[in-house]
Amino acid sequence: MSDENSAERITRDQGDANYTCGQRVTFTIELGADAQQAHLCLSNDGYQVLLQQPIDTAPTTITSTLEQPGVLRCRVNFLRHGEPQSMICAAAYESSRIEPTTTIPDDFDAFWQRQKQTLAGIGMDTQIQADAADHTEREVDFSKVTLANTEDTRVYGYFGRPSGQGPCPAILTLQNHGGGAWSVPRDWATNFAQQGFLSLAINTHNVDNGLGKADYDQINRGPLASYTLRGFMDRDRYYFKSVYTRLVRAIDYLTSREDWDGKTMILTGRSQGGGLSLVGAGLDPRVTGIVCAVPAMCEHGGHKFGRPAGWPRFVPNDEHDYGKGWMNAETGNGHGPVSDTVWQVSRYYDAVNFARRITCPAVVNLGLIDTCVPPTTVFSALQVIQGSKTAVVSPDLGHDADRNPAYRRDEFIRTMARDAGSVLPNA
Repeated sequence: MSDENSAERITRDQGDANYTCGQRVTFTIELGADAQQAHLCLSNDGYQVLLQQPIDTAPTTITSTLEQPGVLRCRVNFLRHGEPQSMICAAAYESSRIEPTTTIPDDFDAFWQRQKQTLAGIGMDTQIQADAADHTEREVDFSKVTLANTEDTRVYGYFGRPSGQGPCPAILTLQNHGGGAWSVPRDWATNFAQQGFLSLAINTHNVDNGLGKADYDQINRGPLASYTLRGFMDRDRYYFKSVYTRLVRAIDYLTSREDWDGKTMILTGRSQGGGLSLVGAGLDPRVTGIVCAVPAMCEHGGHKFGRPAGWPRFVPNDEHDYGKGWMNAETGNGHGPVSDTVWQVSRYYDAVNFARRITCPAVVNLGLIDTCVPPTTVFSALQVIQGSKTAVVSPDLGHDADRNPAYRRDEFIRTMARDAGSVLPNA
């Protein structure tokens, strides 16, 4: 959609956005009086162009369909007062039947078992530092925690627990990309501690929390510049290898505490943190549930098969940035071939391959017009989760899909814990 104060919008003829293959959807496009040079593109969720043409600025309808399960995206680009604008609508075609494109390497389990064995040989070296900004007034014990990880790195997190209570269920909150390195907020730990959890929120990176903005800016310009692609041509050197073991070490810490109730170990996060939630649940059987939003890191090699790829995209973006010539730029199809070497590496790190191993309950939120994490990639992961699963689809939201009131994250988490037999306060 365009901004809420303008007259521009795209609507479809079914509010829930659910269609059967071969059923025709009608998109109605309304542009304000000040819109100019409008251009329409229909695609399979932002990758392969199905139709591209200029359109009148008067109200217009376009009718189309998909014959196979997928997401049909309708995007309109236009100018308003000389500035590029864009709006999107989408229809989901039998989304529960969207199959992954990624496949599992024969030694996938053996590879990750070796990484866990390496981690197990490293002492946890738990270091706890009480934080000056304590939260005792909120009946929460709060501290900074660091733990030893593989590759001479550490886990950096904020930890909270309900004062004087126990045993408690545990929850691990995982960090979204957010532009690179930054500090996880304290309330990511204290929020769940107030609800009765042993709550740990960790930094994705080998980076401490609570630093100044200038420190993080320097890190992002230096050691973590383009980190998502670092080492991506070698499975043993890819950046996320130590990130994934960082999840296991954080779970080691929570489940080793005497005040853990031994029943509940939940993962939660959004975007990068959502993808890491899938990875952690597939990597570590101690995880008893996940509640995540817009999970990235799914279907890394989708472009090899004519499908969108999830963030961080091992191959070029599936959306051109609309610079010079933006009006007629294709939504997709503009890249070179997908490197087979890169694709082979990506299979060891694809969250879909970890999702195949998830047997615990999962709640997954996604946005049908998400251009950062195309919904097709998330549906692919949902398809292969073996445990009970709940999809919270936001038909008219994008990467902000967790704004959907139906995605009651904390309520889902508390219910999941109680279903596992954990005792939580009634508040």
